[in-house]
Amino acid sequence: MKKLILLACLFATPLHAALFEDTDARKKLQEMQLKETELEARIVNLEAVIKSGSLNDMLNQIELMKQEVSKLRGDMETLRHLNATVEQRQKDLYQDLDGRLRKIEEKSTAGSLPTSNKVAETPPTPEIKAPSDQEVYDQANALLDGLKNKEAFQAFTDFIKQFPNSALLPDAKYALANAQFNLKNYKATIGTYQKLLDQHPDFAKNPEALLGLANAQIQLALIPEAKKSLKDLIKKYPKSDVIQNAQKRLKVLESIKP
Repeated sequence: MKKLILLACLFATPLHAALFEDTDARKKLQEMQLKETELEARIVNLEAVIKSGSLNDMLNQIELMKQEVSKLRGDMETLRHLNATVEQRQKDLYQDLDGRLRKIEEKSTAGSLPTSNKVAETPPTPEIKAPSDQEVYDQANALLDGLKNKEAFQAFTDFIKQFPNSALLPDAKYALANAQFNLKNYKATIGTYQKLLDQHPDFAKNPEALLGLANAQIQLALIPEAKKSLKDLIKKYPKSDVIQNAQKRLKVLESIKP
């Protein structure tokens, strides 16, 4: 009887170990199957995002913005080069005028010898001529082209006060708004553009003014107002040179979910 019990114990031990090992294997298999299911779900989600086109739209919008930044940098470089050229031309012009004046003074001194029989005459007081509106505008515009925005802001402000009836008044208001935008005074920029559009509805640069108005509104996160400005531009001036930029900006704003 004891022998039978011993034999039963010997056979029972390997059987129990085999059962234990089989349970562990099944548990690990279930864990692997669960991980596989999770990975498959993640792959399906990624495929859904790619198929929906949202990722492509975002990449396209980023690329458009990169292109606009690149163009803006190019425009800035062009303005810097233009400013350097203008300054050099002004310097050359001043030097040339100074040389001519010296020659005239030398000839005048040599050709007019005083005589004892002549009574000295008091030279007439030269008439001081006030600069024209065109001259004042050109001087202010040169400051803006030279990226001297504070000086340009003050110059155009003075022009508007000094020449309220000038034909260049709309151009001065438009340039003033540009100077305000460059100074990041977006609230004032919006006010200047709106006055320009209201008071000068037939101004040739109103399409650019509407685009500038929208840009200032975007800077202040006034998205609904910016959309309206862009839509007005597209509706009123469909053949404008800035229509493509307006359409691109409106598309980006429309893609922003509130």
